[in-house]
Parts: sequence; structure tokens; C-alpha cells
Amino acid sequence: MALGKNERLQVAGIGSGGKGWVDLAGTNAHEDAEIVACCDVDSNRLLKATNEYDVPGYADFREMFADMSDSIDAILVSTPDHVHAVAALKAMDLDMHVYCQKPLTWSIWEARQLSLASKKKPHLATQMGTQSASKVHKRQSVKMIQEGGLGAIKAIYGWTDRPTGWWPQGSERLTGEDPIPDTLSWDLWLGPAPVRPFKAGAYHGFKWRGFHDFGCGAIGDMACHIMDTPFYAMDLADPMTVRVDCDDVTEDQFPSKQVVQMTFAGNQFTERDSLPFTWYDGKILPTNEELGMPEGEEIPQNCCAVVGTEGTLIVSTDMWSRLFRNRVEVDFDEPDLEGRDHYKFWVDACFGRVKTETHFEFSAKLTEAMLLGAVGSHYPGSTLLWDAEEMRVLNRYSAKQYSKGDYREGFEAKPVQ
Repeated sequence: MALGKNERLQVAGIGSGGKGWVDLAGTNAHEDAEIVACCDVDSNRLLKATNEYDVPGYADFREMFADMSDSIDAILVSTPDHVHAVAALKAMDLDMHVYCQKPLTWSIWEARQLSLASKKKPHLATQMGTQSASKVHKRQSVKMIQEGGLGAIKAIYGWTDRPTGWWPQGSERLTGEDPIPDTLSWDLWLGPAPVRPFKAGAYHGFKWRGFHDFGCGAIGDMACHIMDTPFYAMDLADPMTVRVDCDDVTEDQFPSKQVVQMTFAGNQFTERDSLPFTWYDGKILPTNEELGMPEGEEIPQNCCAVVGTEGTLIVSTDMWSRLFRNRVEVDFDEPDLEGRDHYKFWVDACFGRVKTETHFEFSAKLTEAMLLGAVGSHYPGSTLLWDAEEMRVLNRYSAKQYSKGDYREGFEAKPVQ
């Protein structure tokens, strides 16, 4: 049994509001785990968390690591996307297990570094926060695909209603500046991102996802949730091409809606030697014909579709899967599997009892592919040729800035040696 530094898993949370609050509670529910510290740049959120768990609190996770690294076994990273890798890589360097929210990282380069860190330290339990991946319907869907229940796979699709109504995208950079609240450490919130003026209600909270400096747009928010089933089942990685069609991407924000087309190399699961993947967001949907669904059947939001020679499987984030054969819905003959709690499973993995399925080596591959769609949105209407090994777009040298990015001094994500 791979015990941590203590008999009970000593867990610290970086980000304690919103999803961070949920992550803290879910982890603390395990009888073998306890929260020992919380970190948040918002003092109101931090106070709520430290009172809940009666633990010390920090605004700066770097200070928390400096003070408490000897008494922390594991870290929850529940910050905006641009801080994920900086915090997670530092934690792994300190030999801590890591649970990190999706998308795993803000950039492709960062995802690669977390994958390398995971390979370098296989004794560390890592998991991406895609909670529905542990639900029974997704695990059943994976098994069906792997056992050939859809025949040879011809195409995969994914779609989401985001960002419509959730946060702004497709707009120019905001102007002006507002006073920074006393309760917010704005410089720490920016972290590795370029400095910009504070605007009340514009970024901090839940409106940062659409900004290039902080988030990864709708595809970053939802694709790791939606596309994990076919990627895990078919061991997909390293797209060869990407094309994004959109019309309102700006220098500051992702487009309000887009269609992303990628091509992957075929493998033992596919009909041909290449596999097309199409992603839609902003409430754009594939057609019933493409999905193999009956004409006129309502297409639900936030799903993926795996289309094979013998049927189509629609997998939802709402805990159900539907099977269609010859454009007629049929019963989904579900394998005998059980669901599980994503947080408790990770804690068990920290003790060496199990191995997580959404560990960083897998989730980094999924995140890299989805973030290539984010890179492609900077070149609408162009087919980009992707060299995954070198992490570069072969026919757009300028795209290099979008697959890695720069870091402010003191907030660097250091490459794994």
C-alpha cells in the first residue's frame, strides 16, 4: 500500500469557491482523507472554506507549499484554467498526488508537461476532474465500443450549448478600470497571465472562460467532459489536422460559436485509416442524418456521438446513453458494471488501492486534442497541419504562441526534466 506522509490523506485545496468548494467536500467525504489547508485569492471564499474545515488559509499557493509541503500529501487544483499547470506541476515536484479540474491545462505544452511528470512519478495518483467519467453509463459505453458493439467506428461528434448564456465570447477587449475590491488579490488571480486592469464582474467569478489569457473557450470547458468516452475507449491521441469555422473570434476572446473539424489516424477500432471528429459549440448541432438518428428526433445538448458501421451511440453528460441501429432507437444492452464516486476513487488511488482512469497520461492526451481546437480558432477557415511530436503547426509558424504561451516572472510552469 502506497501510504502518503500520514495515515490519513492530508489534502489541500487551491481554489475554494464554486467547483473548488464541491471538490473539497467530495474529497473530505472519504473516511481516509481530511482537508488540512485551503487557498483562494478571494478572502471571502477563503474564509468560508477555512471555517468549514477549521484549517489554515492562504491567498498564495506558493506560500502554502513553502509552509506546509511536509504535511500535505495531495492537492486539489480548482482554479481558472491558466493556473492549473503552474500549481499542479509544483505539487508533483513536491511529490504530492494531484486532482486537477478540467480542462487539465490552459495550453498544449502544459498538458504535455503534466503527462511527462506523471510518467516520471508513477507512484503519484493523478486525476482530471471530469466527474461523469466515473458514472456507470460512461463506463458501460466504453466497454460497448471496445467490444465491437458499434462495429468499426466511422466518425465521432461532440457538441455543447456553451458559451451561450454562461459567459461572454466573441467580443473585443474591455476598456477602462475599476477599483480592486479589498477582498480580492488581483495580482494573484492573474498569476501567470499578462497584467490587465481589473474590471468589476468581468473576469473574477465565472466569466473568465472566454478570454484567451485565462480560459480555453467552450471547447475547453465542455469537451473534456463530453469526449472522454470515445477517446478513452479507442485510445485516441494526436490529431493530424484541424480546421475551425467561426466568424467572431477576437484578439481577446474565443468565438461565440464554432465548428471544429479534426482528423485522427485510424486504429484497430476504426473503419478506415483515418477518423474524422467534428465538434460544435454555441448551440450548433450536427444533423440527424450524420448521427444516424430518426429524422425529426430532437437532438439533446452536451453529448457525443460515436458512429459505427453497426449503429450510433449517443452519450450524454446527463448520465444516460442511447443506441440507434438503422436510424431506429433500440435497447442499450448494458454491460454489468457499477458506477463509482470520482473523488473517493482518487483518494483510494492515492493509497495505491486502484488506478484512476482519467489519470494525467490519458487526460493530457484528451486535453491536447481539444486545445488544438482552441488554437485553430485563431485561424478560421484554414486547415492546420499538426505535428504532435514537436507540438507545432507546420503551416502556421505564428501558431506557436497559442500552443505554449509565456509566463509572468514568479509564476512559471517549469518543464519536466
